[in-house]
Amino acid sequence: MNITIDSSLEDGALIHHRNSYISNDSSQLSKIHNQKINISIWQRKLDSELMDIGNYLLRNNNEIQLSEVVEPRHTLDVLNKEFGSSKKTVPLFKDIYNLVNLFCNLFDEKRAWVRLDSIDKPMCPRFHTDYVKCRLVTTYVGPATQWLPHELVNRSKLGHGNQGQPDNKSGLFVENADIEQLNVGHVALLKGESWAGNEGAGLVHRSPHAKNGYSRLYMTIDFLDTYLNIYRKY
Repeated sequence: MNITIDSSLEDGALIHHRNSYISNDSSQLSKIHNQKINISIWQRKLDSELMDIGNYLLRNNNEIQLSEVVEPRHTLDVLNKEFGSSKKTVPLFKDIYNLVNLFCNLFDEKRAWVRLDSIDKPMCPRFHTDYVKCRLVTTYVGPATQWLPHELVNRSKLGHGNQGQPDNKSGLFVENADIEQLNVGHVALLKGESWAGNEGAGLVHRSPHAKNGYSRLYMTIDFLDTYLNIYRKY
């Protein structure tokens, strides 16, 4: 097991001090419940078969935009309805089912909001936080999410605080080496601003940047409340 906990600061040394928790064990994603953790990462090695299926889906539909609220037991039905039932896609769809089930069990939820998207450029190119409780992210094809360790962020430079400067010149962080990045297949739980007691400490993250264009298959799983709060506005 590979676990990294940044404990460089004592309790009370900094308001909203937060760490990362990184492991090769999926059960350790539960560390996100620790108030001091704002990202929990399962560093799994994605099976090459799943990557092949992801590329297969992208070749056959380069505008994937699945967005559904599902109960875990209905996940496979939703995926088969969206993409068609095929023996070829079974392993990937089962993996998605497993992650929906994991998310719902971890947070004692009956339903979750699942989004699966094909992406050819950064959807959220600037570093930001999300006003959500917690979000599961994983990438099946292409580069994965980038994030900044809490103690390396000058939060006054987020949003309008950047005064129109790009992230790497605004003072948000010191150097590009500060940027962490998930690998394809990694599963991460990103704690947001609306998690109780986490206001001002939501994980700072962005879509991956690349010198050249990329093809990406990316999934997020959110609380039902997040879905309702977004669509209630419309």
